[in-house]
Amino acid sequence: MPIAMRFFVTLTWVASFINYIVGLSYVFRFGQNITLNYFKMYAQIDKIIGTSYTKIVKAKIIKSSVLIISISYVLFILLFFGEPAGVFSKMSFTIKSTTYILSNLNVIEMIANIIQIEYRIKAMSDILQDLFHCFNNNKAKVIDVVGEKNWFYYSKDREIARRELSPSKILVYNHFSDLIWLNKCYSLLIEQNSFINRVYGIRILTNNTFNLLFVILAINSSVRLFYLKVNELPLLNMIATLLSTVNSAVCVVCLVYRCEKTYKQRIELISIVDHILVEKEIDESMRSTLAELRTLVHTRPIEFTAANFYRLDYGFLGAFSSVIITYTVILLQNL
Repeated sequence: MPIAMRFFVTLTWVASFINYIVGLSYVFRFGQNITLNYFKMYAQIDKIIGTSYTKIVKAKIIKSSVLIISISYVLFILLFFGEPAGVFSKMSFTIKSTTYILSNLNVIEMIANIIQIEYRIKAMSDILQDLFHCFNNNKAKVIDVVGEKNWFYYSKDREIARRELSPSKILVYNHFSDLIWLNKCYSLLIEQNSFINRVYGIRILTNNTFNLLFVILAINSSVRLFYLKVNELPLLNMIATLLSTVNSAVCVVCLVYRCEKTYKQRIELISIVDHILVEKEIDESMRSTLAELRTLVHTRPIEFTAANFYRLDYGFLGAFSSVIITYTVILLQNL
């Protein structure tokens, strides 16, 4: 293997183990009690908004995990048979496999926590949608954009979640006293978001750097395969390296996609509150409570960051791709 490629491989290994050490440091720093309080807070939130999305949340987490683990499993097989015989080669396989496992587990864990917040915001939107239909219109009604199936607020997941509720519980949260608790609910979600950013921020930062280096390594290998000597790299190693690109890309895209879905739910929550305030006849106390909720959601957005260096969104994904394209152009020009 060329010196440049060995350097990149070594660098990615170092980044992965730094990631692992950072994770262990947070385990010892926060301990069991704070982590338990984190999950207990979800129980408090569910007392307010219900648990109608529990099955959907589990299904989404399983789907993301199976996708990432399946790619990793195929990658491990290629790495195992691609390494030549020898003690050092098997040690290399062990280190590489450990690197991928640590990286993918961090991403899966982060995605699982993001989905928890995403669907709790969605449950809050469901409560407000039910509330929307409980009041009379204050002017001529053109179209019910909140309940219309062809409009942006309709969701198939919502239909599935509502079937989990008994008819007597569908409108149980439409009272003013329950609506006040939505402010408390969102405040607790902000705390959950802060916990996630604090615990996973540095790990996501190093993990994304690790994925970026692996993609660059795969591009280097591909260019050498097509423009230099094909025999310089074993075929199975080449396929494994290319598959590592897919693995890294899937991890980053899945993570950013779930973050963007959460941001979308927050915007939808604000939009539904706006529709209620503008279109419905409600008393001043209800209007004041909804206005406070809108202000809270607008001024305290739920955002996922990599140790406050950057926000995980499609903008980051574009920058990630831009770095890869720039490196590819430079590499091709120097051949």
